[in-house]
Amino acid sequence: MDDSAPRPMVEEPAGGGPDHPADLRGALIPGQIRGADHDASATPFGPPAAFPGTPVVGTPVPGTPVPGAFGWERYRVPGPRTGAHHGGYPGQFPYRDPGDPFGIWPRSIADPYRDRHTAVIAVLSLLAAFVTFVAGATLLPDRYGGAQAAADSGAAATAAPDPGLPGGGPDPRDDADATTPAPGGTAKPPATTAPTKDPALKGPAASAAARTSVLGRVQTLAKARTAALHGNDAAAFVGPVDKNNKALLANETRLFGNLRKVPFDQSDWTAGAVTDARTDPSASGGWPVTATVDVAFTHKIANADVRAVAERYVWTVNCPAATGSCTLTNVSGGRDNTSLGASGYPAPWDVWDLAVETRPHVLVLGPAELAADLRTRADEAENAAVYDVAMWTGPAGVSPGFVVALTRERTVFEKLYSRESPGDWAAGFALPLTAAADRDQVGGSRVVIDLDEMDHDAAFAKVILRHELVHALLDPITRVDYDRIPLWAAEGFADWVAQSDRTIRGTYEARGVAKQIQSGKFTGKLPDDKDFDSDDEDVIDDAYNQSHLALRYLADTYGAAAACAFIADVYLGTSKTTDGAMRAATGKSLAEFEKGWAEWTRTNFG
Repeated sequence: MDDSAPRPMVEEPAGGGPDHPADLRGALIPGQIRGADHDASATPFGPPAAFPGTPVVGTPVPGTPVPGAFGWERYRVPGPRTGAHHGGYPGQFPYRDPGDPFGIWPRSIADPYRDRHTAVIAVLSLLAAFVTFVAGATLLPDRYGGAQAAADSGAAATAAPDPGLPGGGPDPRDDADATTPAPGGTAKPPATTAPTKDPALKGPAASAAARTSVLGRVQTLAKARTAALHGNDAAAFVGPVDKNNKALLANETRLFGNLRKVPFDQSDWTAGAVTDARTDPSASGGWPVTATVDVAFTHKIANADVRAVAERYVWTVNCPAATGSCTLTNVSGGRDNTSLGASGYPAPWDVWDLAVETRPHVLVLGPAELAADLRTRADEAENAAVYDVAMWTGPAGVSPGFVVALTRERTVFEKLYSRESPGDWAAGFALPLTAAADRDQVGGSRVVIDLDEMDHDAAFAKVILRHELVHALLDPITRVDYDRIPLWAAEGFADWVAQSDRTIRGTYEARGVAKQIQSGKFTGKLPDDKDFDSDDEDVIDDAYNQSHLALRYLADTYGAAAACAFIADVYLGTSKTTDGAMRAATGKSLAEFEKGWAEWTRTNFG
């Protein structure tokens, strides 16, 4: 391929996709999708085939079974697989404040067909916003030393919260936009949408006794909803809903039908705390009471989630008297916060009349009107999942499968699972969700991809799926702060895996580094995190190219298993430092590895 050929781009390390239109050559964000550079012998989706100079150690020959059993009922792998960061496509740019426990969009894939300058501005603006926002999606231990106490200090005094719920009241660090509009289609919004605006209650505050009474009754409602879902009783599920609120009744009826389509290992509703309760000024005896209550839908999707996660809702209820039932009058989403990560609301089942496609390793969700598209894309996602799982030779604990939401509605894409948008430049992202019972761990990840971006070309679709699923694969094994995971390692690994079935020679990354060498700009030093956040687009581009080559060198020299061992050590924090992880995986210090990589790069691409 000619070096002048343009290429698409993504928000993570380099990716692989057909060349980008010439007029959009600069439309690359902090990462990019490379030119196709396909080798005829490459297997398009299956287990990676070995290429000269790019050995893939310990992976099955195409056509041989991937380790483990298959099928949703009994899918097993050599140890649980978990999701990874918010990942994107080769070339993604992790958004995170160094001290932020989450960094909500660390790996959104940049849309290669949007203007690069606009994208970079969006990147930098979002980065600055996240320093203030400090609400993330990936929950990792040790990052928020006093977070638990801070969250608990805001607990309501009405009752102890259930696992997975905010600590008894609104977290003082919650960072959601309460005015976020309900998601809907950009061109054809659904007939009913998931409300996200928090209700503002009026009137005198209810007494502590009234709050306790309300909470007890809502807990009963939540238990009844769980029983109704398990018993396939639609009437009981929507029984408490205000029958005069037609939109809410339609939403909750649709929700019941959608949830019945999803293969859950666990699906329970629990009420955690009354966050506000008001009485009517003219009422006697303190009743009726209108209250908002934190409610969690704790669920574990079969063969995808390693641990149960909690989607957080806020229910508004009206209780007319001190005894008797309460009526559900509004449902909105809980807030993202630094202690619990993304709220998980709205999930696809809150937004659409859901179409569901299951494959041995993936569960694909989307709007019913896209059912035909979903069937095709589910096969592609399965191929990407098989490829990624086959590539992983690291420790157990990663995700056994993946949940992928696909949409053409940009408004919905930007609001799924969290009130914080991944950015108008993103083509896809993978969002880790906190484990319901242990906020120090990730339960599972949710991959969301804009189908319009996948339609641009098949190669881009393949790489974006592989890259996002790599991040989703790794999330549950993360045990360190993200600022301890060097971006060259995280992004380079995802990009290497996504494209390890194609030779590196002649690719966009190789040509880019060759230009650096020829111009004297190649220093032989591994990219620093600040290089991924530079004002200079070329610096960002170079950082992703070098990161991919660094992991290529590691795998080519020490084997694919060493690359997996290295990244697992980094994520788990087993050796405490990147240098320690490199020594454990290769027997070389980080400095020795860097020197060897620089020599290899100059020899092969100079």
